[in-house]
Amino acid sequence: MKEMFEYKVSLSSIMPDKGEIAQKVGHDFVEEADKVLMRLSSIEAKGAFIIIDPSESGFHYGAKVKSAFSKAERVALFVASLGETSKRIINFYREDPLAYYMADFLASEFAEAMAGYMYGRIKEYALNFDWGCSNRYSPGYCGWSVKEQGILFGFFPKNSCGVRLSESFLMDPVKSVSGAIALGREVRYQEYGCKMCEEKNCLYKSKL
Repeated sequence: MKEMFEYKVSLSSIMPDKGEIAQKVGHDFVEEADKVLMRLSSIEAKGAFIIIDPSESGFHYGAKVKSAFSKAERVALFVASLGETSKRIINFYREDPLAYYMADFLASEFAEAMAGYMYGRIKEYALNFDWGCSNRYSPGYCGWSVKEQGILFGFFPKNSCGVRLSESFLMDPVKSVSGAIALGREVRYQEYGCKMCEEKNCLYKSKL
């Protein structure tokens, strides 16, 4: 088993920007959002990454993602999750449609923040070798088949970060993220928008 770098992160330390949250949920619902944020911020999320040689992966990224990994000297694979607690908090609000929607939305924001946190840790690792980092890519987006979650998770111990894969290769708990980042001296981060990706139902389109 390859060396795995593991992290426990209090969500209170990676709180989403409240100004951006207000814009997304509407200023009339900021007070409701703050209450949910306080509950979610008590969660201790988990994340982990490993480094592999590109020849080990066996991934079939799809053309758009493959080009980003063409100059990779190493590939960082990561998993992160808000865990079962996030499910319990979201379900606590099930009888209140507005609060339930708010909890689900804000948990997704925290999951995205965890992905950003993991990117930062991987970037720190890469700097030790003077490597650049690509954008992060996840199975199920940009033409990379979600079925390849099975390959990605195969590099980690079973139930790493408390995440399980369903038969359809979806993650449980759902407020989890996984992905791959190319590392190398000739690898560069590319500013990109939705035009580079043909995924019609991408949940990140509003963020780019």
